Amino acid sequence: MGTLVLNSVFIGPETERRLVSAASVGDVSTVRKLLRKRVNVNVRDEQGNTALTKASAGGHAEVVRMLIEAGADTNLRVGFLVTPLHCAASGGHTETAKHLILGGATLDATNLAGARPIHLAKYNTDTWTVLNDAGKGDIPEIEEVSEVPEIPDYAIPDGEGKKKKKKSGKKGKKGKKGKKSGKKGGKKKGKKKKK
Repeated sequence: MGTLVLNSVFIGPETERRLVSAASVGDVSTVRKLLRKRVNVNVRDEQGNTALTKASAGGHAEVVRMLIEAGADTNLRVGFLVTPLHCAASGGHTETAKHLILGGATLDATNLAGARPIHLAKYNTDTWTVLNDAGKGDIPEIEEVSEVPEIPDYAIPDGEGKKKKKKSGKKGKKGKKGKKSGKKGGKKKGKKKKK
């Protein structure tokens, strides 16, 4: 008799469908967690949509990048033979389209109506230009967005920043505050001034 081998963690259909719903709203942290659990990246929801298609339609470029790196099929067709690139082009999502093109999406894929992704993009927009240039062989470049905001020059004061003052705490052996010299406070001893 054959032996049935299961993963260390069983992933049910509900968990797999959570990937599609998280991708559709651009929930990066949930998508990352599910991908770490090795959820099938090409899973479909009840309507037949994949996570990559939903993320592309919503313009969630970071989620699209994560799904492609996890091995999602960029040319997997959903209803009406639509590819993720069709969804990104029709929504005008330029960065998403760039990720899909670099991930191997077919530029001349036609949907049920015979339209290619460039036909769904508005003419002479950034998305249309990227698709047009990619059709000519120009590889799109993805602009890295820093997670740390850039601080304008006018917000930085001249010179060094303010130095933090040291807080006075317990000093000396017995925790006395104040001078270490050992002199006690109070009246000074010595001669009085004459009038």
